[in-house]
Amino acid sequence: MRTPLPRLARSWPKALVVGALVVTVVNPIGAAAAGATAAAAPYKAFSTASWWNTPLSATAPQHANEAGILDYLRTAPDNGGGFLRLAGAGGNAWGQPVYWAKTGDPQYNVRSSSGTRPPELNTLRIPAGMRPAGTSDGALTLFDVERGYVVAMTRAVYNSTANTWSVDGSTVTYLASNGLNARAPGSNDPRNIGSHRGNNGATMMVRYDEVAAGAIPHVLKMACGPETSAQHVFPMVNSDGDSTSSPIKQGLRFRIRADVNLDALRLTPSALVIARAAQQYGVYCGDSGNNTALKLENTQAEGRGQLWTVKADALAGLPFTAAFWDVVSEGYSGS
Repeated sequence: MRTPLPRLARSWPKALVVGALVVTVVNPIGAAAAGATAAAAPYKAFSTASWWNTPLSATAPQHANEAGILDYLRTAPDNGGGFLRLAGAGGNAWGQPVYWAKTGDPQYNVRSSSGTRPPELNTLRIPAGMRPAGTSDGALTLFDVERGYVVAMTRAVYNSTANTWSVDGSTVTYLASNGLNARAPGSNDPRNIGSHRGNNGATMMVRYDEVAAGAIPHVLKMACGPETSAQHVFPMVNSDGDSTSSPIKQGLRFRIRADVNLDALRLTPSALVIARAAQQYGVYCGDSGNNTALKLENTQAEGRGQLWTVKADALAGLPFTAAFWDVVSEGYSGS
């Protein structure tokens, strides 16, 4: 099923606007509502050698249908302008809030309507004030570093009268593992299960603290606007697309070409950090949406206000063409 993201091009300006990311503290704390614990540097999930944390080499094989895939991303209906948008910028609510559980947070037996319910939901620690994004997908990410896992939730609902939590979808991924779903080839932790088809809560969004620190040292998930295929490739274990003709299989990895001089594009500071991650580690299609977009951390839902000054179209100077992007060969799991 396609996630009903709004048509960003209608609500955000088309012109490239220069912005700056101004911070005074680099840590994942935020407001008390975020429930974070102090850290000297942004937390990095999963083992160093995992697929999620391994930069792409210059010799990574390119997809045989690279030209067709990029043309489809750029020109097919719902292409969103033919470049990678940043969902959650400005007044847009489609970012993903991030929370950090800690000792003393109340435990909940989280009800789930999905077919795959991780047992960790029986005693899930949830910070006071945790709330999902105010969108139809009700998404959020919850890190519990002490217990060793990260949880992705969709259509999360808190009932304040009954003091209960329920979700439609949930995925638990252990932080010391390689981060792959238990059904994916090479996974090293059978506890990495859930309903998000191979996605994990740690890489679903661009975290504010990582951009503030100047680097995002891992692969990121993007939603693909043009319809995606019902087929999937590594690291995904399923697809929510239903097309029989789309060339985009969920799991396909894209990267900004290594020979693109990002410094010459006059990107805003935060957009440059995001673009460097897309060049070094790449982004993969893990979802369907009405635009091709990366989610920013939703600091508004966390109760911190809108901390992002980067614009939704900040990467408009990197359209999906072979001059700027590579499509990595299907299923490639190396560096």
